[in-house]
Amino acid sequence: MVQRKTGVDGSALKRAVIFDFDGTIADSLPAIIAVTEDLIGRTEPYTPAQIDEMRDLSIPDLLKVLGVPKWKAFVLLFRGRRMLKEHMHGIDVHTGMRAAIQQLHSAGVPLYVLSSNSTENVQKYLRWHKLEQYFSGVYGGVSVLGKAPRLLSLLKKEQIDTQASWYVGDETRDVIAANAVGLNMAAVSWGYNTHGALATHGANAVVDTAEELLNVLEQAWKK
Repeated sequence: MVQRKTGVDGSALKRAVIFDFDGTIADSLPAIIAVTEDLIGRTEPYTPAQIDEMRDLSIPDLLKVLGVPKWKAFVLLFRGRRMLKEHMHGIDVHTGMRAAIQQLHSAGVPLYVLSSNSTENVQKYLRWHKLEQYFSGVYGGVSVLGKAPRLLSLLKKEQIDTQASWYVGDETRDVIAANAVGLNMAAVSWGYNTHGALATHGANAVVDTAEELLNVLEQAWKK
């Protein structure tokens, strides 16, 4: 499955898949909601209807709805990472993602994680769920509003063929970042943003199951 091209400097470029973590690999939306309620001091849990409404929002719009100023969002993110660390053992791998990751790895496709969560949290989670060995690298601590620069850095450092590679994420900001750096984008509908919200931002594909994700990648790489 791995196809190599040569860059302008003569280096070999590889085809790879870069995953977001929270909401994509880790089924962490319920934990994130619980952490958010605690951080903003909400005493009454959000209803399913309220959560669905929030899943159609971008991060900046969500912050407005929650009444959180942008400067305070970074403080909440730092505290949220620490609190999520306490929830890690109780967060499942999303249905089908373990098999999808194993299948891609078995086919020789290098896999990476790029996440706003901390590198330590992601590595511990992957180790706890016996997924660590399938990934060639974990890049954590990415700014909530700045994934594109870190994607570019990862692509350059790992010598990845941008046009043949894919980013897999669950948020509209993931789609925006992938588009900004020229990566193919497969958006998953089981995480933070809804299928409808993701479809309006120009993802190459929006998938509802891990099996659909594998099919999208297989068909793309047959071309």
